[in-house]
Amino acid sequence: MKTKMYTLPLLLMGIACFSQDKIAKKNGTSFEAKIIEVGASNITYKELDYLEGPTHSLNKSEIYKITYANGKEDLLGKYHNVEEVKTFIADKIKEFGADRDNGSLRLAAEFEGNNIRINSVDKNGKLYYEGDLWNLSNVVEFHKVSKRKNGDAFLNIVTYKVKRSSEKLDKLVIRLINYGVAEELSEAFKDLNIMLKKDL
Repeated sequence: MKTKMYTLPLLLMGIACFSQDKIAKKNGTSFEAKIIEVGASNITYKELDYLEGPTHSLNKSEIYKITYANGKEDLLGKYHNVEEVKTFIADKIKEFGADRDNGSLRLAAEFEGNNIRINSVDKNGKLYYEGDLWNLSNVVEFHKVSKRKNGDAFLNIVTYKVKRSSEKLDKLVIRLINYGVAEELSEAFKDLNIMLKKDL
């Protein structure tokens, strides 16, 4: 009987001492793990149910938040969810976007699921030209923001243009009247692309 009484407290101590960290990814998934190291560009961890197994690596750009066993949190992502980053993108395009060919026209972005449509509108917000639909969950490449002498900047995103039931690889080009905002938008588009990839 005494053996059972000593075994129970030891078992409870072992459970209490067992630490687990939680990794929340930008794509909305999360999992528990044992963090080994947080480096400059990636983290290494062990699967919680296989601590003797291989060490895995994950790029920090894919991670929204790490919650450590002691309760401390490292917030790596800027946006809490997909809707927040979509709102940021649409608002910045509305405020700083300009039509590539007609400087008197502004831009207005609207999302349709994982796709974005960027329309040209007049100063009153009336639709002048309906833009193409672009897939943001399957971006092939983000080019560096291109800055012009007049202060304008261009975002260049290689992705798929959606046409009814097919998609064609092309380049989405967005003109903005502020280089700093263009840099912010570039990062937001990259975050959104990661968040939309459910298979990470």
